[in-house]
Amino acid sequence: MFRVPLVTVLAIVLSGCAGMDGLSVTPASAAAPLQAGESGPGSITPTLPSATAASPSGPPPSSEFIEERARQAYETGRWDVAEGYYLQLTRIKPRDANPWFQLGNLYAEQGRLDSAERAYRESLRRRDEARTLHNLGLVQVRLGVGALRESQKRLPPNDPARLETREFLRTLLEAAAQ
Repeated sequence: MFRVPLVTVLAIVLSGCAGMDGLSVTPASAAAPLQAGESGPGSITPTLPSATAASPSGPPPSSEFIEERARQAYETGRWDVAEGYYLQLTRIKPRDANPWFQLGNLYAEQGRLDSAERAYRESLRRRDEARTLHNLGLVQVRLGVGALRESQKRLPPNDPARLETREFLRTLLEAAAQ
């Protein structure tokens, strides 16, 4: 029986993910749980880095400054800092799709797939763009494969749905390996 580890398939699936400025999004080795403030679809609570707070002696930082800081934090793997900056940008520039797109990439890299899906959908609401739709599709594939694998574990061994699920996963994994 042909068997490909799920991590390999997900790496293949995500290798085409549209990343930030041409960088590809790669899968995380372990999924991180949703943040405590994320209670449901569309509900994302920010954790702002202290550097973004306005100092008493000057004006608040510009959106360009925050965007540059977010990009730097993203590129160096400081996920919590990048998340805070991108969430702040969603409030400063509510019609801009890019902060939502970058949040989707950030969450996808962390394995926070439900949050990634919500962020990509928010980005699409602001700008219908093919690369965002592409990344949304990849996240949904990952969510679907996870659900199918979990259902296969839970279904009784002789259940026709379990056999159908196994066959579908095998076909999907073979197609992804090509």
